[in-house]
Amino acid sequence: MKKLLLILCLITNPVYASGQIDFGGKLDDGDLSITTSVDYTWPAGKFERDIEFDYRYKDEDDIRSTSKGLIEFKQRYEFHNKHYTFGLARYDYNEFRPINSRLQSSIGWGYKILRTERFKMSNEFAIGALHTDIGNEVLFRNSLWFFYEVAPKLNFSNKFLYEAADEPLIRNETSFDYLLTDKIKIGLKNIYTEDPRNDNILYFNVGYIF
Repeated sequence: MKKLLLILCLITNPVYASGQIDFGGKLDDGDLSITTSVDYTWPAGKFERDIEFDYRYKDEDDIRSTSKGLIEFKQRYEFHNKHYTFGLARYDYNEFRPINSRLQSSIGWGYKILRTERFKMSNEFAIGALHTDIGNEVLFRNSLWFFYEVAPKLNFSNKFLYEAADEPLIRNETSFDYLLTDKIKIGLKNIYTEDPRNDNILYFNVGYIF
């Protein structure tokens, strides 16, 4: 009972939670591109829960050319200082993709390749079920993440995702962030996707850390 109460306190107590909200934009010859993302994480003992939201919009010659977004929930269980298992549920939408929406649920294994004060790297493998407008299929997923503190206030990070399905998805997000304060950051973010159309946009980014 004491353990259960402790877990409930950890989940509901915002002191143990962390996250960030990012807003990005680019204006090129009158064409507007915007992106917004939210990442929220809270631990509970050996468990850790993470919610991620992302939306991108692009307007070319007053005509919408990109409208895509995703929301993802992941729960991890750390059974070793370098190994963990996880369950994941994810919904993504792309207005200009032949299959507009995809809903997936998967389970997998993650490995913390490296953990130091300045450098972190993790790799994950998963298998799951993918539901689309045209049916269901098996999904294989691989993701690689790393973070490097270039200088005391300058950080570099990269997140790569590959999903093997009838219509594969590739997504790579690269960020350079400079901390103005403990809560505010600015930087550059590049997002590249293939799902199936190629899309590569560089944004100026402003973020709030909580």
